[in-house]
Amino acid sequence: MKKFIASIVAFSPLVAFAQNTVKITDANTLANKLVNLANMFTYLLIAAAVIFIIWNVVVYLIKGGSDEEERKKASSSILWGIVGLFIILSIWGLVNILMNTFKTDIVPQTIPQVQNVNGGNMPSDTVIFRNQ
Repeated sequence: MKKFIASIVAFSPLVAFAQNTVKITDANTLANKLVNLANMFTYLLIAAAVIFIIWNVVVYLIKGGSDEEERKKASSSILWGIVGLFIILSIWGLVNILMNTFKTDIVPQTIPQVQNVNGGNMPSDTVIFRNQ
């Protein structure tokens, strides 16, 4: 039961973020939504890695004096937590460097609309393309 309550508390910000009223109408809004979700996932990974490191530092300090095996296990976990945090941040930084290098910003594209000239009185095979 404690794990269930803890998971509800941990994921309650996601429910609050789900209240966003932006509707996906085209590829640009879909891309923006995916980028926002990827950024939120990255923030959660970074937060989890930092909490993991802090937790293992506390375990290292508490159990370090009494048991040598626990101390080595905690120090190994701290090291791997730092390595994981470094990997998360370096991949995130590499993606941002590549985006800034190649100028891959999300740019709205206009799609030509097919319209009849006389409000539908022309034959269906005669159309005019206009950019809006």
